Amino acid sequence: MKLTDGKMGKGFGTLGVKMTSQIQYQLSPFEQPPLKGYFQNGLVNVARRTREKFLYFTIPMVIGYMVYQYGETTNANLKRKNLKDYENDV
Repeated sequence: MKLTDGKMGKGFGTLGVKMTSQIQYQLSPFEQPPLKGYFQNGLVNVARRTREKFLYFTIPMVIGYMVYQYGETTNANLKRKNLKDYENDV
Protein backbone atom coordinates (compact mmCIF):
# COMPACT_ATOMS: atom_id res chain seq x y z
CA MET A 1 0.00 0.00 0.00
CA LYS A 2 1.43 3.34 -1.07
CA LEU A 3 1.03 6.20 1.34
CA THR A 4 0.73 9.77 0.12
CA ASP A 5 3.84 11.62 1.06
CA GLY A 6 2.51 15.17 1.37
CA LYS A 7 1.44 15.66 -2.24
CA MET A 8 -2.00 16.95 -1.33
CA GLY A 9 -0.84 19.82 0.88
CA LYS A 10 1.08 21.97 -1.61
CA GLY A 11 -1.51 24.70 -2.10
CA PHE A 12 -4.22 25.74 -4.50
CA GLY A 13 -3.40 24.92 -8.12
CA THR A 14 -0.48 22.68 -7.31
CA LEU A 15 -2.13 19.62 -5.85
CA GLY A 16 0.26 17.12 -7.36
CA VAL A 17 -2.28 15.79 -9.84
CA LYS A 18 -1.27 15.99 -13.48
CA MET A 19 -3.94 16.86 -15.98
CA THR A 20 -3.78 14.75 -19.12
CA SER A 21 -6.22 16.58 -21.40
CA GLN A 22 -8.37 19.63 -21.36
CA ILE A 23 -11.86 19.87 -22.86
CA GLN A 24 -13.22 23.18 -24.07
CA TYR A 25 -16.79 23.96 -25.07
CA GLN A 26 -17.96 26.87 -27.17
CA LEU A 27 -20.95 27.79 -29.26
CA SER A 28 -20.73 27.17 -32.94
CA PRO A 29 -20.93 30.28 -35.12
CA PHE A 30 -23.61 28.44 -37.10
CA GLU A 31 -25.93 28.14 -34.10
CA GLN A 32 -29.19 30.01 -34.39
CA PRO A 33 -29.71 32.72 -31.78
CA PRO A 34 -32.03 31.27 -29.12
CA LEU A 35 -33.96 34.49 -28.42
CA LYS A 36 -34.20 35.84 -31.96
CA GLY A 37 -37.52 37.63 -32.38
CA TYR A 38 -38.63 36.90 -28.82
CA PHE A 39 -39.29 40.49 -27.88
CA GLN A 40 -40.67 41.44 -31.29
CA ASN A 41 -43.02 38.51 -31.86
CA GLY A 42 -43.40 37.16 -28.34
CA LEU A 43 -46.09 39.50 -27.08
CA VAL A 44 -48.07 39.18 -30.31
CA ASN A 45 -47.98 35.38 -30.06
CA VAL A 46 -48.99 35.45 -26.38
CA ALA A 47 -51.98 37.66 -27.18
CA ARG A 48 -53.02 35.45 -30.10
CA ARG A 49 -52.74 32.22 -28.11
CA THR A 50 -54.62 33.73 -25.17
CA ARG A 51 -57.43 34.85 -27.47
CA GLU A 52 -57.60 31.40 -29.10
CA LYS A 53 -57.72 29.50 -25.80
CA PHE A 54 -59.87 31.97 -23.83
CA LEU A 55 -63.11 29.95 -23.83
CA TYR A 56 -61.23 26.67 -23.49
CA PHE A 57 -59.79 27.93 -20.21
CA THR A 58 -62.53 30.27 -18.97
CA ILE A 59 -65.58 27.98 -19.10
CA PRO A 60 -64.14 25.29 -16.75
CA MET A 61 -62.86 28.00 -14.41
CA VAL A 62 -66.30 29.63 -14.19
CA ILE A 63 -67.99 26.27 -13.62
CA GLY A 64 -65.43 25.41 -10.95
CA TYR A 65 -65.95 28.75 -9.22
CA MET A 66 -69.73 28.28 -9.27
CA VAL A 67 -69.40 24.80 -7.70
CA TYR A 68 -67.03 26.21 -5.07
CA GLN A 69 -69.39 29.10 -4.29
CA TYR A 70 -72.34 26.71 -4.00
CA GLY A 71 -70.37 24.50 -1.62
CA GLU A 72 -69.34 27.44 0.54
CA THR A 73 -72.90 28.80 0.88
CA THR A 74 -74.34 25.33 1.52
CA ASN A 75 -71.72 24.68 4.19
CA ALA A 76 -72.43 28.03 5.86
CA ASN A 77 -76.19 27.31 5.88
CA LEU A 78 -75.72 23.81 7.28
CA LYS A 79 -73.47 25.04 10.10
CA ARG A 80 -76.07 27.57 11.23
CA LYS A 81 -78.38 26.56 14.07
CA ASN A 82 -82.05 26.11 13.28
CA LEU A 83 -83.94 28.37 15.71
CA LYS A 84 -87.16 26.38 15.39
CA ASP A 85 -85.44 23.44 17.12
CA TYR A 86 -84.97 25.59 20.28
CA GLU A 87 -88.38 27.38 20.50
CA ASN A 88 -89.73 25.30 23.40
CA ASP A 89 -86.59 25.32 25.52
CA VAL A 90 -86.87 27.10 28.84
